[in-house]
Amino acid sequence: MATIEEINAASDKKNGGQEESSKYVLRSMKKHADEIAELFEKDDPHWKDECADMMIHCLCMFKRAGVDELKVLDLLEKRKDRFIERIEGSPEII
Repeated sequence: MATIEEINAASDKKNGGQEESSKYVLRSMKKHADEIAELFEKDDPHWKDECADMMIHCLCMFKRAGVDELKVLDLLEKRKDRFIERIEGSPEII
């Protein structure tokens, strides 16, 4: 099973370093978001795989910033409360 470190290293090699690799990841995340929306709208179960890919991209970005997986879990827990606050307090999209 590949690690996030291995994925980042392979991406750096393919894309010419960390900076270019990060740019690639951000572009790919935009494409994945559109693809997820399209697949979900069509009720195509492949949307789940694309969401998993998006999560891997996020983990790669966190790892590059020096945030380990356990800290990511803490951050997710904190952000859940923010979602509830926004949902209950504002009609805006989160």
